Amino acid sequence: MPLPADFIDRLKAANPIAEVMGSCVTLKRTGRDYVCLCPFHNEKTPSCHVHPDKEYFHCFGCGAGGDVITFTMKYNNLDYWEAVKLLAERSGLEVPQDNYFKGGGTDKRKRLYEMNKTAARFFFEKLKSDDGKACREYLFKTRRLKAETVQKYGMGFAPNSWSELKSYMLSEGFTEQELIDGSLISRSQRNTKNTYDFFVNRAMFPFIDLRGNIVGFGGRALSSDDKRKYLNTKDTQVYHKNRFLFSMNFAKNAAIKDRKILLCEGNLDVISLNQAGFENAVASCGTALTPEQIKLISNYADEVIICYDSDAAGQKATQKAIDLLNEAGLKTTVIRMDGAKDPDEYVNKFGAVKFKHLLDNADGAINFELNKCREGLDLETDLGKIDYLKRVYKVLAGIISPVERDVYISKIANEQGVSKSAISEEINALLKKERYNKRKRADRELVTHASRRRDDINPEAATHYKESLAECGIIYYIYNNPDFCDEAEKLLPPDKFVTSFNRRVYQSLIDKINNNEDHSISSFNGEFSTDEVGKITHILEKYDNMGIDKQVVMDYIKLLNECEEKQVKRNDMTDDDFLELRERLKSEKT
Repeated sequence: MPLPADFIDRLKAANPIAEVMGSCVTLKRTGRDYVCLCPFHNEKTPSCHVHPDKEYFHCFGCGAGGDVITFTMKYNNLDYWEAVKLLAERSGLEVPQDNYFKGGGTDKRKRLYEMNKTAARFFFEKLKSDDGKACREYLFKTRRLKAETVQKYGMGFAPNSWSELKSYMLSEGFTEQELIDGSLISRSQRNTKNTYDFFVNRAMFPFIDLRGNIVGFGGRALSSDDKRKYLNTKDTQVYHKNRFLFSMNFAKNAAIKDRKILLCEGNLDVISLNQAGFENAVASCGTALTPEQIKLISNYADEVIICYDSDAAGQKATQKAIDLLNEAGLKTTVIRMDGAKDPDEYVNKFGAVKFKHLLDNADGAINFELNKCREGLDLETDLGKIDYLKRVYKVLAGIISPVERDVYISKIANEQGVSKSAISEEINALLKKERYNKRKRADRELVTHASRRRDDINPEAATHYKESLAECGIIYYIYNNPDFCDEAEKLLPPDKFVTSFNRRVYQSLIDKINNNEDHSISSFNGEFSTDEVGKITHILEKYDNMGIDKQVVMDYIKLLNECEEKQVKRNDMTDDDFLELRERLKSEKT
């Protein structure tokens, strides 16, 4: 019987993969990640990459990969249970016994969904009661929300009591431990026998995932005495703040038209914009924008319009968001709000028409960054101008389009009285250095490992190479886009997969998603060997930079559906050949 997903989450949180691997090998930081000499094969150049945010490692040299449990199994030559026990002892956690859970992680997740839904009904009913009068006045009068908007988002009221929610949920059959696990109540630090409601005297906003499940809550303080203005559900088995975007369940459908997403800081900004007709607005919940959230956005949009607060903190967050969005290849623009501190205030003060004008005239991220380059400098002095230009070179070197870059080079040259050729020379030097670094990274990725002609994990890939690539692309996309699972399974049942290993992974993945189970790398440990988990990790790593979107996956599905086993023969296509085939399939469709 598998261990509960919430225990595995706590185990990984208590044993960060970089910390555990760092005690065994020498890690070198590269941006947000680390590289090291792989401990599982001999090498002189580091080819093992550790991704703390993604909670896994992958070696481009030998194909090893997985989460912290996989690493512990492989490094210490342990089985799954022994590795879990070792990590639990390392972090002081107690491994749950069989009687701790019945029915495994699936029932636990379903129970959490049911519990959150029950709590949401409680909050909604409290909003309509006499106790909810102050909250209604806050939502309807102060925030100018309409009744239909409140109902659309399922908003509610957490009463000014430390036990009312707890008492109600216990009467509905939920246990105290379940309420703690779901972040609905907390245990007192002074007296651990006592528990109390997590949300007290707050306007409540349910967090709804892409499948319509309530995974958590956000609460806005109604009392000025409460120092915590916003309070969100802690990470649970079904809610992970780094992966969740508020109102994405509405925005993903609204973004279909123009492939644009409005990125805000707060839940109320999003709700006000949605009420004003801008349903493609989302917000991160109590956290700075993360790569996982950007990955989610990129599934539905090509452009992000940043609508952060106009204060200093908002502008700082804007710069960080621009950097991350540019890395992901998303077009980024920034609105400039004069006369209001945030979108909520602006749309209520000036109306939807003027906000639409802001969006239509949003400044490009490059101009925003160029203006930031001026901060703290006196451009009237030679030293100030030189420092400014040094900052500018880095910004312009990050522009992918040569034409767009040339436009900004001309602009800066005219502004600063410097020749275009001098600026171009400086930028070209930066680009040359970056190309050299990219080649070095590419060389690492091409280190000889289990080739397609001799793949011990998926040997059928040698004779069904293009089909195997398509299968891997589908697995990668569904792993990152679980809301596409139902459609994919209908269009491509598992028995249509050509290679048996990929078929096993595909079947396991869709089963986990359909049953609302955890489907992270960790979830494959008990079912697949360490080498097989490494292969799954390799799929996720390899396809992460291949631009796999829904259209591409539909082409992959078409390829596999049209494939007849008797016509399949050895195919030695390169990755470039396969990409050309994919483009040809696209053109045939149009």
